[in-house]
Amino acid sequence: MTGIYIDLKVKWFKSALLCLLLLFVSGGAIAQQKYLTHKLWKGGEARFEGRYRSKVFVYAPSKPSEKAPAVIVLPGGSYTYLAINSEGHDVARYFISKGFRAVVLRYRMGFYGARYPQQLEDYRKAVDYIKDNSERFGIDTTKIGVAGFSAGGHLAGCTALEENPRYRPAFVAMIYPVVTMKEPYVHKPSRDHLLRGNISLVGKLSLEDRVDETFPPVFLLHCEDDPVVRIEGSRAFASELKKNGVNCVVEIHPTGKHGFGLKPAAGSGAAGWADRFTEWLQNSVFD
Repeated sequence: MTGIYIDLKVKWFKSALLCLLLLFVSGGAIAQQKYLTHKLWKGGEARFEGRYRSKVFVYAPSKPSEKAPAVIVLPGGSYTYLAINSEGHDVARYFISKGFRAVVLRYRMGFYGARYPQQLEDYRKAVDYIKDNSERFGIDTTKIGVAGFSAGGHLAGCTALEENPRYRPAFVAMIYPVVTMKEPYVHKPSRDHLLRGNISLVGKLSLEDRVDETFPPVFLLHCEDDPVVRIEGSRAFASELKKNGVNCVVEIHPTGKHGFGLKPAAGSGAAGWADRFTEWLQNSVFD
């Protein structure tokens, strides 16, 4: 009798454990779905130049009790596709866990024929939507910045050059970014998909040549063993930031490679970069 009791007890425990696991998994999946999707272009506007694909995913409380800083997340992908999970949604979830609001921008891609400045047009539409709905999302409009990865890092740097103050970010994070459009260090796939052969834009879109003292605060991270985007562009960019007195943090690490999002390889000094970035914002940018 005792043996039967123990067997039933074990079976009950396994069943209960399975139920809890299913609840946890399904609950996690539900938690990961908590964002609002908004198409940036509506009506006739959306029919042209692939605009129907441009949208934002807004991570914010349904009833915010206070206003918080917001980060517009710009995934990379050589300006031809978007690593929208590892460099988009995962990053947004991190920021909301730290008390920020987060907005993932699906900007137009070269795979669908997009070219400069269509990506910036999408960014401006995203800013308009965020600022026009700042009360709804609990966003402090004076603390809206961008965080970009790889080609998205280049786009983040381009937003810092916006002449209209409405669209200038309060801060910029550039993670293993494409910086230059010039030989010999250019990431050719990004240049090809962004410029579409318009070489007259090479100087304008080489960010190391565009830095001045009006640049917003910058957090820059790159790894020396990056096999995709050459680090020399980031070094030149970092030198100009410091020369012009821009509030910046520059992290150059020996190892870490490329495309790691929030999860650099074990042992890389890049590990924990997001924590250091948010601490810098709180202690140096927002103080």
